[in-house]
Amino acid sequence: MRELLNTSLGASVLPSSGVIGSGVWSVEALRDCDITVEGGSVASLVILDVEGSSAEINIDVARGAVFNILHVVKHRSASSVVIAVDTMSVCRMTQVVTSASDTRVVASLVGRQARFELGGVFVLTDDDQGSVTADVNHMTSDCVSRIKVKGVASGESHGRFSGLVYVAPDAQHTDSEQTNRNVTIGRGRIETLPQLEIYADDIKCSHGATVGQMDSDAILYMRQRGLSLADAKRLQIEGFVDDVVLHSSVEGVADTLTALLSEKLNKL
Repeated sequence: MRELLNTSLGASVLPSSGVIGSGVWSVEALRDCDITVEGGSVASLVILDVEGSSAEINIDVARGAVFNILHVVKHRSASSVVIAVDTMSVCRMTQVVTSASDTRVVASLVGRQARFELGGVFVLTDDDQGSVTADVNHMTSDCVSRIKVKGVASGESHGRFSGLVYVAPDAQHTDSEQTNRNVTIGRGRIETLPQLEIYADDIKCSHGATVGQMDSDAILYMRQRGLSLADAKRLQIEGFVDDVVLHSSVEGVADTLTALLSEKLNKL
């Protein structure tokens, strides 16, 4: 991943504080950061969690900015990304978690016609214990949020998803969707806790969550065509998580993310 940032993306190191403009930025979550994305700019940020890191990154997306975030969690860590999205701004985030970690994303839509999107995937194996939290606060009217998180747990692993959509009394015309889909293999377990807290009446909000086993019919179909049981399971899980990778908020990283997930899926 570091080589990708230094070459393909040409990322600059994110400062600990201050205003950033258009371009690609990167940070390893070893320290707290407090930054503002300049109004009207188009910028991207890649966050790499390293072993044992624990930090909070605070981001204000100023008026009219477009900000794309990729958060990769490959090692055990605990990190928070707290985002405020201002008027007519867009923040898109992709989160890929392949370790026993605790991650937290909190996005507050504080200006009218703001938009926040999160596409996430977490894969836990062996005895991994991990949690993913994704909260969205609609603080004013005419804002949109989209949350889609997918989870996979195998072996003796235990995962947990918690998501809250909060709609303030003045946040009329809110449009929010929250989805969490999970697959468990063997003794793997996933808890899911999607929540809505709504204090406005002219809104459109939905949420849903599922936890299920692999599709046995699809596995049988693939085995009848010569695939081993292990390969059939792997192919099904790859199809389950690939849409998050293929629609990453930061361009040019699909192959790297696919390789990262493949490395973890080999342990299923």
